[in-house]
Amino acid sequence: MKLSVDQTKRCLTYSGVYLGGIGAGGFELRPDGRFYDCRIFNEWRTSPPLDAHFLYEYKNKYYILQLDPIVKSSISCNGVQKINYEGNIAKVNLSFDGLPINIEFSSFFIPGDIKNSSLPVILCKVKGKGRLIFVMPSHFPSILKVEKQRVILKSKEGELCIYTKTGKILTYSDKDPLLYRRIFPKKVAAILFDGVFNEEFIISWYFPNMRDFEDNFIGHYYANFFKSSQEVLNYVLRNKNFLQRKTEEFRKKINNLNYPQYLKDAISSQLSVFVKESWLTKDGKFGVWEGSCCCCGLQTTDVAYYGSWLYFTLFPELERAGIKLTAKFQNKKDGWIPHFFPGTFKYVDEYRRKDMNMQFVLMVYRDYLFWKDVNFLKEMYPVVKKAIMGVYAWDTDNDRIPDIEGPDQTFDQWNWRGCTIYLATLWLAALKVGSAIGKIMKDDDFVKRCESDIPIVKDNIIKRLWNGKYFILWNNGKDKDEGCLIDGLTGDWFCYLIGLGHILPEDMIKSHLKMCLKYNKKKVDISYMKAYAIPEEKGVCYINGGYKDNRKYCLQQYEPWTGLEYTFAIHLYIMGMKKEAMQVVRDVHIRKLNCGMAWNHIECGGHYYRAMVIGIFFYLKRGEI
Repeated sequence: MKLSVDQTKRCLTYSGVYLGGIGAGGFELRPDGRFYDCRIFNEWRTSPPLDAHFLYEYKNKYYILQLDPIVKSSISCNGVQKINYEGNIAKVNLSFDGLPINIEFSSFFIPGDIKNSSLPVILCKVKGKGRLIFVMPSHFPSILKVEKQRVILKSKEGELCIYTKTGKILTYSDKDPLLYRRIFPKKVAAILFDGVFNEEFIISWYFPNMRDFEDNFIGHYYANFFKSSQEVLNYVLRNKNFLQRKTEEFRKKINNLNYPQYLKDAISSQLSVFVKESWLTKDGKFGVWEGSCCCCGLQTTDVAYYGSWLYFTLFPELERAGIKLTAKFQNKKDGWIPHFFPGTFKYVDEYRRKDMNMQFVLMVYRDYLFWKDVNFLKEMYPVVKKAIMGVYAWDTDNDRIPDIEGPDQTFDQWNWRGCTIYLATLWLAALKVGSAIGKIMKDDDFVKRCESDIPIVKDNIIKRLWNGKYFILWNNGKDKDEGCLIDGLTGDWFCYLIGLGHILPEDMIKSHLKMCLKYNKKKVDISYMKAYAIPEEKGVCYINGGYKDNRKYCLQQYEPWTGLEYTFAIHLYIMGMKKEAMQVVRDVHIRKLNCGMAWNHIECGGHYYRAMVIGIFFYLKRGEI
């Protein structure tokens, strides 16, 4: 993604690429040239900015390489007029109009290689002429040491190390080039490049005492392999060519996909969010935050149902860790699958939601199917079977479809009643998966029960919810809601992608999707779309629930969720409506790009997990589905 940003386009600086390792911490480098959401020092809850800067002298003029100047009582330094920003997977390039300087930050992202994708390290290449200083502090009181072209900020919490092969490490005994010590009076790591340069420096860190939100020690996965920031650095120096080559190979896989650039950019931006929002503990527990480490919790089942599509084959062991952790906390009495882990892996929040069981069952079968791991399926089968059997208790009118009274599903502020299209298609898909898994496990009685109920459920969905053009939102026998839900047929696209075919007549599916294009397509209107949009957001969106009369029930109905907009595009695509699918993706991505939120989609919290569903397009184009 390429952006050119000046003071007239400040909204374009609201988000950027996250650099660092999976679960290891890092920072977000945005198009204003500043460093945000630093998690190097384990400050995940607050995610403060990082007070790191580039100071630059060229032709006797001084700059700080960011849009904003620094103004202090002792000194001031001008920012730059314009920044050209290019964000890619684990890589950011910065150039500055009128100045002969180029900066490139990168980290490592290697599918199938957890160790090397969770390294606490960031690389930076600098190319240009003049004098350039990079300054970076620790967030803790530190002792500064210099040895072997390395500057180390060591504290009782851990250590930060910066290495340069040819740059000059500045100490407090040196003169003060560019007056950096007047701007940064506390101890900082500082490196000077002078003259004509084309060099690299490496930032590594080691802060192993990661704690969850209940103050329990969880540590970092990287601490299994390293005991200091210098060990991390030595490892990277020995293996840098390999690490960079493998990361670039994956970038090329994305960039070479035969898709429009906006779709490739949409996938790339969600990979950045995945790295940023993941926890990976020392003992291998894994979870993705639902949103920005402040919204809800980790490994939210109804959101993982969408978001885990991005990484479940890129990092099977991470998905395996997450799904097993969820399974471990299944309610032993009634089979209910939990909602999420609230900032700790010690316990879960609740069991009341009625979509969780079916979504968990579908994810387990998907994982088995792509991994070809029968042992995993055998381990999960008792949990899967109990989850399916538990759903039968929610059928209150003997139509074989679970009923609901209230907002007990992913739309948790939107009251539904009776038979709902969302739960009904999830249930139909879960029965098909139950039959498929039962056959593998040779559980004939369970297979027979699932297969006997499939036609009944299918017929009742059509009988109770099909209105001739689309499937309505719900019907409880007395009242009904004629809303057109954008992901109402959620069980269908999932079933299709896991090789079990469509669960409803294809002509009805296509008709429903066409009605979504008619009733759910809207122009963004921030006069009432205030929960998930930002003031600068403009363009076309696809709201969750459309109505013929444009009525508005609640914000989860009349506002868009980008994760469901992307899901809608996927469903259109697999139904052969590819032009319409690409238009939906373009509308969403361009809308977010033009308001500076390409790397930060808001739903319940920022950097929302559900939007990672866009990763399905990666598998579709590569023929893996």
